[in-house]
Amino acid sequence: MKREESQNVEYKESWHDKYLEWICGYANAKGGTLYIGIEDGTKKPVGVKDPNKLMENIPNSIRNTMGIVADVSLLKKQGKAVIRIKVPASSFPVSYQGRFHYRTGAVKMLLTDPSLTQFLMEKSGQQWDCISCFGGHRAFDFTFIALKNLYEKANGMKMTKEDILSFGLVTETGVLTNTGALLVDESPIRHSRVFCTRWNGLSMTAGVMDAADDQEYSGGLLQLLKYAEDFVRSHSRRAWHKRPTDRVNFREYPERSIQEMLINGFVHRDYLETGSEVHVDIFDDRIEITSPGGMPGDRKVQEYANIRQIPSRRRNKCLADMFERLDLMERKGSGFKKLYEDYEKLAVNLGKRMPILESESNYFRVTLPNLLYGFTDEQLVAAVDDSPYGVPKDRVKAVATYHDTPPVTPPVTPPVTPPVTPPVDEKQKRLMLVLKNTALGTSELLKAMHIRDRNYLREGYIRPTLRAGFIEQTRPDIKHSKLQKYRLTEKGRIALAQMERQ
Repeated sequence: MKREESQNVEYKESWHDKYLEWICGYANAKGGTLYIGIEDGTKKPVGVKDPNKLMENIPNSIRNTMGIVADVSLLKKQGKAVIRIKVPASSFPVSYQGRFHYRTGAVKMLLTDPSLTQFLMEKSGQQWDCISCFGGHRAFDFTFIALKNLYEKANGMKMTKEDILSFGLVTETGVLTNTGALLVDESPIRHSRVFCTRWNGLSMTAGVMDAADDQEYSGGLLQLLKYAEDFVRSHSRRAWHKRPTDRVNFREYPERSIQEMLINGFVHRDYLETGSEVHVDIFDDRIEITSPGGMPGDRKVQEYANIRQIPSRRRNKCLADMFERLDLMERKGSGFKKLYEDYEKLAVNLGKRMPILESESNYFRVTLPNLLYGFTDEQLVAAVDDSPYGVPKDRVKAVATYHDTPPVTPPVTPPVTPPVTPPVDEKQKRLMLVLKNTALGTSELLKAMHIRDRNYLREGYIRPTLRAGFIEQTRPDIKHSKLQKYRLTEKGRIALAQMERQ
């Protein structure tokens, strides 16, 4: 047997009733095939005992416990009796002993709480944001003033009662849908919140006074968007440099990127996670926008080879459609592509810094690097004065390293990037290429780099690259955290850019 285990193929040496859970998981996912009598590691046929009895018991057990029918066949592999169980994807939810299992990746998971609710709704063809809001809130008890004003500004016409109904904001009986409840001026959904914090330094435990400012906002999404944007704006540096014929503006972050990533967090978050909220964490060198719920589907965002070409898949379709009508979102799902373009096209991006996207099953995070951090005013001004269009794309005019305090004495002119010391070896280069556009944990690196030995990865790749300063930990204050990941530093990005130009 040459086929490896995957999302829809599994090998077992002998039959046990616990494998009915796997069959349940296949039926609830995309279907799959279970082979009995194949050694898992070697994929060699070892055969099963009493195959005729199993051929009778297995189909009956599947039908009696789950109410589904699977194709159970007896095969001969190298003279051994092998049973193949082909499970079709079910159009309705399938449970085994009252519990719902689901096959994702190469593992089986038990669906509980929000994940179970989401699964049951999808199987029944329902969307959370399109159904009536819990509590049966009547539309006439609320106002849509902010929504109507934005709609008129974007479309040049007023929003009518018929529009409110056809857009899926209320039901035909006048009850708010969840989309409507999120867009009224005073939202009745309590976990429609955003926590904004300005931290001192580069981490959440940077000093005696950890946070310089923190605010908790609740309400409708349009209000939350404004509050969050204002918070970021109040904690972001704005400067300009006058030249004989024009003025060059310096911004720590592209304003459109901030707005689009906040909207992404609000619109695509998992609202079934009722005890959570969107977080905006501002550090000296970056902004992290974290929303509840991972990528829709089974994949993590960092598993995509080209993040700019991630297929558009929306968790809250009605809500996304409404933001499109307000001209706040693109209909083609091009937000991430534009995010990277914003950073690439900026004249003042001396460190060639790029956003980082990462997700797990319970969160999605966008990290936006501070474009001005680590540079002196003299370096920034010299860079834009060197060319009427800013810094040429094929060269970096200054080197920024992450310090708690920027250099006090700047050079008079921006230095040309010196050769990287120590030199980059092949292992370091390989690791840096994998981390070019994302942050990954140890397990993800093992998979991405096709390395089996965790110790070899740590000693041969990670530690030398950390010591060289080319990569850093995302949680330096909790070195052994299960959520620890690695990402490129500015030194690493510059080194990688040098190598790619050679």
